[in-house]
Amino acid sequence: MIEASVTRPPSGIAWRPYVPGRDAAPLAALFRAAVIALAAPHYDAAQRAAWASGADDLAAFDARLARGTTLVADCAGASVAFGQLFPADHVEMLYVAPAWVRHGLASALLARLEACARGEGASVLRTEASVLARPVFERAGFSLVAMEVVGRGGVSLPRFQMAKPLRAANLSG
Repeated sequence: MIEASVTRPPSGIAWRPYVPGRDAAPLAALFRAAVIALAAPHYDAAQRAAWASGADDLAAFDARLARGTTLVADCAGASVAFGQLFPADHVEMLYVAPAWVRHGLASALLARLEACARGEGASVLRTEASVLARPVFERAGFSLVAMEVVGRGGVSLPRFQMAKPLRAANLSG
């Protein structure tokens, strides 16, 4: 998901909602590949294995993706990225296949998720971003709220609570 020199997503990208059952296996594979390959500069092997294990139970992963709003980016019949809002004011997931980084997919997905959150009336959009994803969220206007460490599979994973106001605040009493 690192997109240091971001380009626009290729014109052959099709955006669509998640299809429960059908999309679970390919998105679980995408999730694992993104975590194992792309997070390597920031997380050790044990951390990445614990993180990637979140897709080991395919039925639970499918149920997780089916809640809220999950958007999928496809190209030539293959899923190349996905993102999820759950609840409507929280980016729960944002993943890009390793071969598709630096094509603007994470940024484009995030913009679509933000539009969905606005449509649902959210006033602030929040997330817990990995070290890998933090720059993508910062470029989209998110600010750091706090750093935290969560436990998964007996290992600690650092991440960042981030937020972006979606409505201007009225500060004039």
